[in-house]
Amino acid sequence: MTVVLPQPTLSRYAHVVRSGPKAVGFNSLTLEAFDLAPTDVSLLESVGRGEIVSPELLEPLIETGFLRDDVEADFQAIQRIADSRRERVKTRAGHFGTLRLSITEKCNMSCTYCFQQKMYPEDEQPVLSREQLTETLNWFIEQGRGYPLSIQYFGGEPLLEWDNIVYAHEMLSLAVEAGTIPSFRETVTTNGTLLSGQRARWLVDSGFDLTFSFDGPPEVNDINRLMKSGRGSFGRAMRGLRSWVEEGGRPSILMTATAGNVKDLPEYVRWFVEEAEVHPKDVGVNSPQPTSEGWETGGTELADAIWAVWKYCRSKGIFFHGPGTYIPTHLQTLIPQTDGCVDTGASGAEPSWPVYVSAEGKKSLCVVYHRDERVMADPQRSALEEGSKWHYAAEPLKECDSCIASQICGGPCALEKILWQGRLNSDRCDFMRQMTKLVLLDE
Repeated sequence: MTVVLPQPTLSRYAHVVRSGPKAVGFNSLTLEAFDLAPTDVSLLESVGRGEIVSPELLEPLIETGFLRDDVEADFQAIQRIADSRRERVKTRAGHFGTLRLSITEKCNMSCTYCFQQKMYPEDEQPVLSREQLTETLNWFIEQGRGYPLSIQYFGGEPLLEWDNIVYAHEMLSLAVEAGTIPSFRETVTTNGTLLSGQRARWLVDSGFDLTFSFDGPPEVNDINRLMKSGRGSFGRAMRGLRSWVEEGGRPSILMTATAGNVKDLPEYVRWFVEEAEVHPKDVGVNSPQPTSEGWETGGTELADAIWAVWKYCRSKGIFFHGPGTYIPTHLQTLIPQTDGCVDTGASGAEPSWPVYVSAEGKKSLCVVYHRDERVMADPQRSALEEGSKWHYAAEPLKECDSCIASQICGGPCALEKILWQGRLNSDRCDFMRQMTKLVLLDE
């Protein structure tokens, strides 16, 4: 039997976000958002203070779920995320559709912040052997039989292993000719310093997409992005990008946010778009690398920088991708977060899992942190079992229930739960809350 309260109360999932005269109401349980008139805000404030208000005035706010005239059940948001994750397991095809393949951990540069290089000392940097590459691709193609596949060549610097990139492309092409897979997509994340015109021509003709890593203008880029000799890399990297564009490649750059540059990222992007020799058509910002202490950058500072870059790129017609840019999809589809990653969308159409294969030939369920036995895939289990275990098995944290970003964030990802020992971290929480508010206030 429903217990009727004498006066409607504010829902724990009701949030009001303001910027100047603009006020947006947001139901963090249903993901519904709507503009609030000043009178609506006043009514909500009155109810919050426990004042008696005419029921007729409150009826519209009760219909939105902002006000409750019954007893509100606990942990509905957490339950919705858990139910959504269990349901999504049933719709997954149960294969790995995206492979991040580290064909070498060696690099011709020594970037000061590179987490890959920190995991592998200089004298222990492995290279994927031709035998391991063949075995990995045969496995990837066979387990993805009948589905389009995607491969990102990663490192280290993948262009150090040029012959293996060509070999892998030929294997995938033969799989299409044999009818094993319908199609494939190949991308390379590169520092650009080893890209010649001849290589660029072959990559363009073969349908590759390339992303070039930069930090900003030369004087900024060359602080951290150094060659092995200690000299800056900007000039050589820009020559590689120019060769790519001259052969018909689409200019795409990727930037890494650090504690030292996060506030200046919008200006660095503006410089590339308006002043650099080659103007990018795509701009990306790396998702923060989680550590046992938290994120590499503060959450609120990163959100403000991402938002400023995102708005600027939209004004210039440039495609931008970065952590949190999937949030509008959640608000449009009203689908909660099911994967838990800060840059994973909510479309529900993707039928596969991502997987990382290291230059040692080991499979990792996390695409950013593979030298930890706790994230390794069990070769004796199926892709469906492994993917379900990694992405969905962990229950959301109850502390997240009434957070404005609960359905968008989904709580810490599987890796973060390991590193943070099941606790929340203020960096991620601050980022998701701030990004959610900024998107809600956007016209």
